[in-house]
Amino acid sequence: MTAGFNLRGNILRMYTPTDDDQGGAVPSGTVIYQDIYARISPLQPTLALMEQGLQTAEIYNGLFQYPAFNITGGFNVLQNDQYQVTWPPINVHYQQKFVIIGVQYQSYDDARKYVVTKMRRLVIANSNNLQ
Repeated sequence: MTAGFNLRGNILRMYTPTDDDQGGAVPSGTVIYQDIYARISPLQPTLALMEQGLQTAEIYNGLFQYPAFNITGGFNVLQNDQYQVTWPPINVHYQQKFVIIGVQYQSYDDARKYVVTKMRRLVIANSNNLQ
């Protein structure tokens, strides 16, 4: 593990295959990258929004490091992909999912192989475990 990357997790790509017989659809996800080292840090909401009493989404900076020689040959992270923290179990974000809302790739000549993202924490309204 590189210094500073204190989390490990999986990146999932969500899709909705088909509707069921009642007309609803259950989203499904596929793990596209496993054991990706990351660092997640919260961003402070702007003072103007807090003064107005608006409830803002919790936004986080995410820094992902990917292996130089992975199976697919690259690291293709898109908006609306999800990052789920799988290690360490003592972390406050353990087993939580974050939706990636912005991706900024660094130079491909950079040997450190990392991606900077903006994320929001995924909050599920109901308790059924379909997502």
